[in-house]
Amino acid sequence: MPIEPATRVIGAAFTSGCVTVHGFRRHPDAVTLVLALVAYALATTVASLLAARFSWAAAPDPGGGWIFVPLSGAEPPPAP
Repeated sequence: MPIEPATRVIGAAFTSGCVTVHGFRRHPDAVTLVLALVAYALATTVASLLAARFSWAAAPDPGGGWIFVPLSGAEPPPAP
């Protein structure tokens, strides 16, 4: 049974990641930081793909920008 190319790529990426972690075993803080960043990027990517797939969208916050009005000295528009 032949191995699919995608399976080979995934296996090679996993193996190279293991070799890299093993090579930097004397620097656990750096390995921890990199693995945390990779986990964060993976979670963000999966969440973004799920949001796009299921058309999830966050409601815009119209009041969020009003925090800057006192800093600029501008008057807010009258309420409708």
